[in-house]
Amino acid sequence: MSAPIRLQGARIGYRLRRICEAAGDLQIPLDLIASIDEAVDELCALGDHGVDSAEILRLTPYFGTLWPSARGLARWLGEHPTWLRGQTVLELGCGLALPSLVAARLGARVIALDCHPDVPPFLARNAALSQVNIEVRQVDWREPAEVQALQAEIGEIDLIVGSDLIYEAELATSLPVALDMLCRAGARALLADPGRPHLQVAVNGMEKHGFTSRLEIRAVPASLEDMAIGNDPSKTTQEVYLLEFTRP
Repeated sequence: MSAPIRLQGARIGYRLRRICEAAGDLQIPLDLIASIDEAVDELCALGDHGVDSAEILRLTPYFGTLWPSARGLARWLGEHPTWLRGQTVLELGCGLALPSLVAARLGARVIALDCHPDVPPFLARNAALSQVNIEVRQVDWREPAEVQALQAEIGEIDLIVGSDLIYEAELATSLPVALDMLCRAGARALLADPGRPHLQVAVNGMEKHGFTSRLEIRAVPASLEDMAIGNDPSKTTQEVYLLEFTRP
């Protein structure tokens, strides 16, 4: 029996497992953390070796699993390949970056942002599995100065994507500010959200910045484990809100 695949992060090593995700006509191989609970336990154990709680919290690897919103966004992109070829696409808070991988497979130049230090090695590994190139930036989209510097560096962006970005109330007010800075006239933003309480605040903020919106709601598989063992899909799905924002 072969040894489990592991990937070294900034403080701990992660045990991995591989899945394959469908997005339109694409099949995307993806390595993710085999057990988030196991990784969190290893990280918390560092407290016994002098690592402070703030550092442990900063490194908590919530990025390392595939959330339903990311799956919904990736499938949405896979169904609209003409949106992507030859475009410059930016993913905010990318985590495992499944939407970025789909966009790159469909011919886009992709820049993926995340401030967790362990995201780049995961993304390098998964980009290699899909034989694509994705540019990675450790940028916090909540910080206007970092967003402004990024926009000056990469120039015009055609499409901005993000999934499950407003899991805290203050993020619902930060997101419209970031998108206002990044979106030129004619650009669009595609966001996926599981229906968090702050979603309407973010939509209202986008409209105040001059964006128009279109909403689509879809049911996507909520659990990788349920898919694997063949449970009734009608009982293992989650609604995802897919929002398209355009700037005239």
